[in-house]
Amino acid sequence: MIARIGNWWQGLSRRERWLVGAAGALALGVLGWALGRPAIAMFVDLESRHRAAVEREGRVVAKVQLLGQRPAGAAAAAADATPVDQLLAQSAGDIGLTLDRNEARGPGQATIAIATAKAPVLADWLAGLEAQGFVVDQLTITPGNDGTVGMTAELRRGGA
Repeated sequence: MIARIGNWWQGLSRRERWLVGAAGALALGVLGWALGRPAIAMFVDLESRHRAAVEREGRVVAKVQLLGQRPAGAAAAAADATPVDQLLAQSAGDIGLTLDRNEARGPGQATIAIATAKAPVLADWLAGLEAQGFVVDQLTITPGNDGTVGMTAELRRGGA
């Protein structure tokens, strides 16, 4: 087989050898691109997925630590004395959320609505409220067109 290829190559003129060599180099280049491009894309995707997983793990650890904390005695007593609707408005304002509706519904209960918010911020805020002793009785989250979400919720203090 190799002898046949050698004989064929020897039978070619100098110009034909250059053309066959150039065609072979181009073929190797295309073959390398066809095999290398998916491999590089796979490694880039793998790296971005790894980064996302590390970021998610950090959020989960932070949420677990937040949920493990108990409010201090004096802070809890002061929070109990504050009306629920005011406490929710202050808490939302502290992290940049705007309550579009905030209605007190009896002692220790409120109905709130937020028109637009980023989902991770909203989830972290709700987790923080639960860590402070609030219970979410009803929650409706609707996705928006611009990557944000809207929310309506009924909240109450844990002892109420």
